[in-house]
Amino acid sequence: MSGIDYVHHQAFPSLISTFELKDHPCEKTVLEMIETWEKTGNHRLVHEGSSSYITGDEQFLNDKRLIDLWKTIQECCDIYTQEMGIDYTLISTSWFNTLYENGVVDAHRHERSVISGAYYPYVDDGSSPLLFDNPYSQNFMNMNTINLSNYNRYQLECFPKSGLLVIFPSWMKHSVPNNPTKKRFTISFNTIRHADREYYLTLRDYRMQKHESDDAK
Repeated sequence: MSGIDYVHHQAFPSLISTFELKDHPCEKTVLEMIETWEKTGNHRLVHEGSSSYITGDEQFLNDKRLIDLWKTIQECCDIYTQEMGIDYTLISTSWFNTLYENGVVDAHRHERSVISGAYYPYVDDGSSPLLFDNPYSQNFMNMNTINLSNYNRYQLECFPKSGLLVIFPSWMKHSVPNNPTKKRFTISFNTIRHADREYYLTLRDYRMQKHESDDAK
């Protein structure tokens, strides 16, 4: 129609951010650590793969060898929270998953976390995407979709590549479908609110505090 003024309002959008970290100074180190890590096992959500997530309180990124990577990812979290207009969050737990050919990750969300992320230090070309479920899809019961748009899609595909970091709200359900490639490394992490930090006395912000391994020196 012509002659009608209108404005489209994007009501209640959800923020998913991607960051390019290819060739990060810690990239070689983190790959060596994943490939030689001894404490891996079966994760109930990961099939045809392995995980360093064993007890649920792992802090893979807190290893002193990865502090520069920790700082970079934390900076990306700060950019995300600023865009969201929410309080500063601090990386709490972190772990890695390895998916092999035909591997999948069941749909899940990250409980007791504010924002979460997935960093891909290495993935084979053509690896499966990270799928995000539309939290409003249960309300689509009477829509007859004729053109796919951001307002009617049931899922959003985020295709990984080596060096990509994806940050998203922890409540958003996500999964990985059948992986057609032989190698797909993911480092996942959770965060806590700045206001809750007093309850996690072992957590440090390495941009302002020394690493805990230096305490004994």
